[in-house]
Formats: sequence, C-alpha cells, structure tokens
Amino acid sequence: MVVDNTTPTCLGQQPLLLGADFSLSSDTKATTGHNDLVLGHVSVRDSSWAEKLRGWRTQMGAVPGPMEVWLARRSLATLDVRLERQGKNALAIVEFLASRVEVDGLRYPGLPSDPAYPIASRQMRFYGPVISFALASQELAEKFLQGCELVFEATSFGGVQTTAERRARWGGDTVPEGFIRLSVGCEDAQDLVADLQQALDKAHRE
Repeated sequence: MVVDNTTPTCLGQQPLLLGADFSLSSDTKATTGHNDLVLGHVSVRDSSWAEKLRGWRTQMGAVPGPMEVWLARRSLATLDVRLERQGKNALAIVEFLASRVEVDGLRYPGLPSDPAYPIASRQMRFYGPVISFALASQELAEKFLQGCELVFEATSFGGVQTTAERRARWGGDTVPEGFIRLSVGCEDAQDLVADLQQALDKAHRE
C-alpha cells in the first residue's frame, strides 16, 4: 500500500506506522515550504525496497544537488512552527467560509464537522494547509481570486504564502467549475479572513 503523504508531511502523519508499505511526499510543498525547491522522497517499510529505489535513483540520476539539500535542511528547522501556524489559520478560515451562504462543499480534515475528521483526528498530528470549497460558477470563482489581495493564484501548495487556484482550469479533474483549492500560509489569520471576506463581497457586487 502506497500513501501520498505530501499534505500532512511526515511530521503531521506517519503512514508506515499505520501499516503502509510506502510513504511518498512532494517535499516541494509543505515539507520545505518556501516555494524554492523541486524535491521529493519515498520512505519504505521493507529495506529491500529501499535498496531497489536507491539503485534506480542512482542509475537515473535523480539525486539532489548540495544546494537543494542545504535549502531543504534549512526548511526542516521551521516545519513544526509552520504546520502549527498553518493549521490555526486554516481553522479560522474554514470557520469563516462555513458562515458564507455562497460557499459549498467546504472540506478540511481538521474541521470537526468534516466527514474525514474522525479518522484524521486519530492518526494525524497536523492536518495540513489545504482547504477546498466551491463557488457557484467559474465566473464567480475567478472574480473571487482576482479580488484577493493577500492570496496569490498558484497551483503548488504548502508554502508560507497563502495561495489558491480554480482547479478546473487545468481540465481532467472531476470537480465543479467553481471549485477552489486554497493553501493556507503563515500570515496573520485576521488579515487572511478579512481579505477573503472582501474578495467574496466584491465578486458578488461585480
């Protein structure tokens, strides 16, 4: 069994201890968290698989350079602090979004009313920075994103800067046209909520 552990990171959830055979992560995202690396890792339960992976990595040349490793090591020093702040900010944002009638399909595993919360609360230390929700249309979602002043449009996630995107713009994902994936950063929570509020209000006025 393989688990993509990118969103919670190895600090927020440890799949191998929960019975998985492989745990993989795009460390480009929350693990390093500064949007300045393309990096990832695989952890395995069986050491024989580790040897096979090392052999493949060596033969294919997928070995990070010293600068990339140094940047990743630097980032790990703040991982705990970043995840804690992102989690608190995410809860503040989902509580706000839950109060808005135009927001549909709000999901975050750290929200007690979320269907995933019973399992997530048992096995996760941090719930990660990613929130998803939908607005009524592509037009409304795009107006909302354009109206944000602190939230930048980007397809990656997990950085210290809050980002969001309308996922359906890429095609292929079976999500509504107004579906938004929002990655919460480490800014002030009140500032973020205020920005989202004015962007939603502005989108409805236009």
